[in-house]
Amino acid sequence: RAISAAGVLTDPLAEVEGGMSPVDQWLQLARKNERNPGQIDRLLEDLGKIPPAEAPSERAFWIGALINPLPAMGVAMEIRPALLSANTAEERVQISVDGILRSIKHMDGSVRMW
Repeated sequence: RAISAAGVLTDPLAEVEGGMSPVDQWLQLARKNERNPGQIDRLLEDLGKIPPAEAPSERAFWIGALINPLPAMGVAMEIRPALLSANTAEERVQISVDGILRSIKHMDGSVRMW
């Protein structure tokens, strides 16, 4: 179940304009909210490719590093402690999915977090 849930992060979503995946949508919005020009590109260079859905925990940790970079961007709630304390891959994936979707809603203005 964790593997299929992890696929949600990179699968195109019908309800998103252009059928973008949550990761692609987050990246598009985050580039508009960079604190320093090129911040997202440097972050992606540091993180490397997103792990495959067949490695759900690694994928969840990658999402945590993406949406909660250092230095902070202020576009997402901190999910890294929850990822580290989760007991199963399924829990980690759910935390990462919830985190990235909340961040997207915050950045697109539909549901502000603060």
